[in-house]
Amino acid sequence: MIAGRRLLRTTQRLLPAAGGERRGGTVLAYHLVGAGTSGPVDLDPAVFRDQMDELRAIAEVVPLRALAAADAPGERPRVAVTFDDAYRNFFSHAWPVLAERALPATLFVPIGFVDGTHPPPIAGTDHLPPAAWEDLSTAAATGPLELGSHSWTHRDLRRLPPPELDREIAASRRHLAERVEREVTSFCYPRALWSRRVERRVAAEYARAVIGGGRRWSPSQSPWRIQRVSLRRDGPPSLAPLLAAPVWLEEWAADRARRLRRAVGGHR
Repeated sequence: MIAGRRLLRTTQRLLPAAGGERRGGTVLAYHLVGAGTSGPVDLDPAVFRDQMDELRAIAEVVPLRALAAADAPGERPRVAVTFDDAYRNFFSHAWPVLAERALPATLFVPIGFVDGTHPPPIAGTDHLPPAAWEDLSTAAATGPLELGSHSWTHRDLRRLPPPELDREIAASRRHLAERVEREVTSFCYPRALWSRRVERRVAAEYARAVIGGGRRWSPSQSPWRIQRVSLRRDGPPSLAPLLAAPVWLEEWAADRARRLRRAVGGHR
């Protein structure tokens, strides 16, 4: 694994930079900050603060909806910050940092987890509570936070019959919009798994949707398959190379490995 990562990082340095003049931008995906787990997506709070300070210094941080609509070159790299899963941890460690710096972000909410009717999206986090609806509503009303749907039960949507798929995609949007009294226009595919059939259903309900993959997004690509780079505790010390890259190879390889494991083992 270490040798493979070294090879990816060596290859990464050989790729031509996308350049700040390119349209579109990079979408970052976070999950947990300072949650006290050993999981790879649980970042140290100091690392997260440093990353947000670096973004504010070197990039134009925009809402996901603005990035998806950006069809003109930017003077600095554009980046959108997203969070998955709506753990209470988001409001304990991430939201204060974002709000203090007035940085916009999108939080994708799995309805059943927040309602208390389904297990948490990340295996091994049963001890971590979900965010409260009141906190979600208040943050969306008073700060630079957009809320998007992360489905109802965080299942593999590709395997669901039409009635269940409708609940995961359409009903989750309606429920979230009613609870927070805000329009919901963004969707996040659970486990970053999608199919053409699922995408068509998502496109009928949402203006945009995000997956994994690690590629920089441009308006020439589908707005219902906006690729992201997942930030992990073993990630790069600086985000500058990541924002300049047309594709972040470590995430590209990790995304394919995760899809293979999930297809074989059915991990949630």
